[in-house]
Amino acid sequence: MTSGVGTPTAMDPSLVVVLDLAGSVRDFHKAVTKVEGLEFLAEMVADDTEPDDDFYMTEGKKGRTNKTVPHSLYLVMSNATAIDQMLSLFKRWQEDPTTTFERGLGRFKAVFAQLVDLRRWGPEDRVRETGLLDHWRETIAMISQSDSSPVRVEIELWYHHDRGRRVDAERTITQILDDCGGRLVSRARIEEIGYHALLAALPRKQVEDVVSQGPQAIRLLTAENVMFVSPFRPMSISSPLPSETGSASFPAEGPSDLKPRIALLDGLPFQNHDALAGRLIVDDADDVTGGYQIAARSHGTAMASLIIHGDLSDPGEPLDRPVYVRPIMRAQDTASGQPTESVLPDTLFVDLLHRAVRRLFIGESGRQAWAPSVRLINLSIGDRARPLVRRMSPAGRLLDWLALEFNVLFIVSAGNYDTPIPLPRDAATDTIRARSAAEQAVHGTGILRSILPPGDSMNALTVGAVHADAAPAPPESATAWDLTAPGAPALYSATGPGVSRSVKPDLYHVGGRLLFARPLPVSDGTPSSSGGTVDLEVARTGRTGPGVQVAAPSDGGRTNRTTFDCGTSHAAALVTREASSLFDILEAGPGEGVRAFPDALFHPLLVRALLAHSCSWGDWGKELAPQSSRGARTALFGYGRLDPDVARGAVNRAVVVAGNEIGIDERHTYELPLPLSIRSKAEWRRFVITLAYWAPTTHGLQTYRAAKVYFDTPDTKLAGGDRVDADHHAVRRGSLQHEVIDGGRSMNFDDGATFPIHVDCMRDGQKSGDIGRIRYALVVSIETAATTSSTIHDEVHAGLIRLRNQYAAQQRSRVRLV
Repeated sequence: MTSGVGTPTAMDPSLVVVLDLAGSVRDFHKAVTKVEGLEFLAEMVADDTEPDDDFYMTEGKKGRTNKTVPHSLYLVMSNATAIDQMLSLFKRWQEDPTTTFERGLGRFKAVFAQLVDLRRWGPEDRVRETGLLDHWRETIAMISQSDSSPVRVEIELWYHHDRGRRVDAERTITQILDDCGGRLVSRARIEEIGYHALLAALPRKQVEDVVSQGPQAIRLLTAENVMFVSPFRPMSISSPLPSETGSASFPAEGPSDLKPRIALLDGLPFQNHDALAGRLIVDDADDVTGGYQIAARSHGTAMASLIIHGDLSDPGEPLDRPVYVRPIMRAQDTASGQPTESVLPDTLFVDLLHRAVRRLFIGESGRQAWAPSVRLINLSIGDRARPLVRRMSPAGRLLDWLALEFNVLFIVSAGNYDTPIPLPRDAATDTIRARSAAEQAVHGTGILRSILPPGDSMNALTVGAVHADAAPAPPESATAWDLTAPGAPALYSATGPGVSRSVKPDLYHVGGRLLFARPLPVSDGTPSSSGGTVDLEVARTGRTGPGVQVAAPSDGGRTNRTTFDCGTSHAAALVTREASSLFDILEAGPGEGVRAFPDALFHPLLVRALLAHSCSWGDWGKELAPQSSRGARTALFGYGRLDPDVARGAVNRAVVVAGNEIGIDERHTYELPLPLSIRSKAEWRRFVITLAYWAPTTHGLQTYRAAKVYFDTPDTKLAGGDRVDADHHAVRRGSLQHEVIDGGRSMNFDDGATFPIHVDCMRDGQKSGDIGRIRYALVVSIETAATTSSTIHDEVHAGLIRLRNQYAAQQRSRVRLV
């Protein structure tokens, strides 16, 4: 029998057993740990024993409730007979808990006592975490009885490696669709991530039957070959109607290097805008240009503008390379006439992304690779139909594999939530109280504002937004409120944690300030409301700001129009721009007398590590959610806010970078020379260590990550400080580990002493078979107050030369001894 926790992906569905827990995962772990012979079950859930206080149920606007959190675990048995035996045992125990089991089976009573049910994979499991039932209830409530439009769904099948079984499974589901009056729209199969899915249209009657009778009411949800069924709602973005806004002028000179480094997968930009003309390579593979009205080309225009120029309220030098753009959206007609862009509707999003990236690096339809020079891919579109649950989304799985396969860094937005924020009526009359109530309302429902796929990708850099921009401060207004602390995480930004409670979003960056409309008072002087709350609505500030200033389309012939906007998309675009500048530094090489940077193969990972390396919480931990546990704050803050200047060095900071490949059960040790100028000084200093790697992943039921690379907890005693910021468990759960040690205690060490960093690699979810060597990048820095030392960089550099010379001498000595 094999076992696992989480969600099955690639196995025989007839061998999957579901364990519905009566209590928490922690209670289950405690019970089975005590039973000899059930160690595999204890190990299976060891990483899911989070304190109960970090997991709770919410209910609408009420927020947290005292309802029990439902948990389910999944087992894959070795054969059908074993399943029958276990189900029979459980049924006997339910009928009489005192019954005597056959020799050797009595230990399972401890497991059964922790369960509500033990059963095969069934209809409720196929929709439990997909949001299908809620979406269908909303659909029935919103559309009229006369509307007979079909409803689209994404059907994810159990992945079979045998082609014959895949064909049979798809044929069976297609027949079910035909029999009920539905139809198959498109299909996708990606062997490398164990993905086999169908996009289908179902008649409304099927939806009504499920809503009224439950998921067992239709054949599709009882079909053994179906793993999950999710609502299919192509991601869409609405933009305000063009209006008279700002304008800007831009340099006329175009890029000098014609090989693109950045790919933008987004909407079609307004290519003739002065900010973008001559700076884009648009690859319209799906022929969307013809029906894409100029006024609708907002999102792609804004993203390209930010990547190339930065915030136009304080623009930087334009990039010296063109940006490759692959439109993956189209203009959509709406009843209101508001320009709207949506992801192509007749294809599965995972398939669209897969084809787009393969076209970049491999080619398509007989043509060679379109842009093999790309090292960064910006993807700022989130799937609101599938917010992060326990399992990695198919799009997240795809990005994890693509990053490893093509050695490319994906920079992805965490996602936005712009729904009204409910406030108590008595808090809506005062700015300070309204700010506190808004923060509590948002942070208290964090589980409902989770990362949007594909931001859950483990190997991608996921970006949240801070409430900041370069626009002038808005004037005092009787109609608009600024309810977010300057530089704090934006209230619209999605929060973590990631899969397996890893750190997500990875970092935060400037995303634009969002204002809220002040609630209107009623005759008695209190705001208008329903019940005891009032809803905070977003104020529209596109004309005057604040927000990041971006290029915008105009249907009136203007080619220099700008507007103000905000979002995690904007933050991700600005991080992409910062990442490109780091590539410039790495490709230019170090100064004279400094050892060369690691090979270009390590540059995408080095950039990922350098971006995270320049992040910290700052005062967030003290000023925001100070009463929360470090784990809860890690879910809110990730690794903190990006400070681009930190990555560029200073005389009071020494930064060391390395790149390597490591195998299973190997250890690499790095020695960082300790500068004498900080010895015996009880003054502030900071040690920062960041490790990034491309995590291989599994297709099966076990832990998603196949292997893990990590460094040991730093020696805080030697560093004269303490760990700060992110939770020490969470930092090891993904593929980006970032540790910060702050302190001012005196450091006592001998001449030539070093600070050791041990990098280890071990199996995680893949317990056997070849995994191969794993590429990683390491960034380590020491920083002091400028008054403490201005020579720290030179001292560390000299120490590294000394260590290399000592190592070379030892090697020569060994050769002579032989």
